[in-house]
Amino acid sequence: MTLPTDSQVEAPDRNRLLLIPKLVFLGAAVFAAGEASWRFAGFQPAHSDLLAFDRVYRAARDSSNAVALIGSSRVLCDLDPRILKRELPKWDFNQLAVDGSSALLMLENLARDARFHGHVLCEFNMSDFMGEYPFRGNDLHQQQYVQFTQRRPFLAFLETWFFETLSQHSALVAVKDWDFIGVLRTRLASIVRNRAESSSALLPEGVHRDDRFLGLNRRGKDNSRAIALWAQAERSRGKGSNGLQRVASWVEAIRRRGGDVVFIRMPVSGSLKRMEGEMYPDRDRFIQSLAGSGINIIESAKEPALSGFECSDESHLDADDAGRFSAALARILEDRKLLTRAASHPPIDRE
Repeated sequence: MTLPTDSQVEAPDRNRLLLIPKLVFLGAAVFAAGEASWRFAGFQPAHSDLLAFDRVYRAARDSSNAVALIGSSRVLCDLDPRILKRELPKWDFNQLAVDGSSALLMLENLARDARFHGHVLCEFNMSDFMGEYPFRGNDLHQQQYVQFTQRRPFLAFLETWFFETLSQHSALVAVKDWDFIGVLRTRLASIVRNRAESSSALLPEGVHRDDRFLGLNRRGKDNSRAIALWAQAERSRGKGSNGLQRVASWVEAIRRRGGDVVFIRMPVSGSLKRMEGEMYPDRDRFIQSLAGSGINIIESAKEPALSGFECSDESHLDADDAGRFSAALARILEDRKLLTRAASHPPIDRE
């Protein structure tokens, strides 16, 4: 009987040890080839608005002179933090609006965050006050942002943070839902039509939150389909509890920490303005109840300095108008001393 030599015994063990590096190298090569081909097709890593939002939120929470801008795309596109800062240099304006979301979810979050000691410029939208509470439906998108800032659930936060960070460096990872075939079909069709894939998007990709409005040229854009979908959803949704009572408690919580909340009714035009009036005929009375209860509100339509702005797509200002609107709003805030560090405020009447 012939016994195996030492080299014959060690060979299989050496091969097994080399298997892992080989697999890692092969996987890296396949990923690199996929990344290269994806970029060759015109795809790029995706800017993470979620990570940008988290950085802005933490900056707002760490500054006693912070002013958080919260609301939907109307605030995100129509209020320029840098122009507000230029007009009111004492304050740090932080863009925390989320496209397609209610402002009230973030207002509640800021009210419950004991580390936030700033002011809030909050979009007033009647449908938000009349919506169901606890928040759901259209607010699920913003719920993701809120939960990310709260770091909960923690394992979900880690997973989201990892893939959001990686997607900023990899075009392959940036593909939503890993639907490579669907995305590729869309891209090829876009190339054939000789137009950018993002040409119909409301907000340009890869732009810092404070610069979103700069790329927003809405003149000549048709927003009728989005408005029709909004109207259909509004007519079918249920009515919730009295919004004034829950909002009043959040305003008081922020005031106890030295800040305040200013509600702003942003400009709308055309058919959207008519539909909002038809759906909420008691809106003016509700706004008066807000003001009468001690809550600050600025109505663009009734302010001489703000009433002349028309929305090119009925819902958003054009880029040039957004800058002028922000400057005019800043002057109103300054003239009425609405951003002051007053420690005491009159109690809010919730009746």
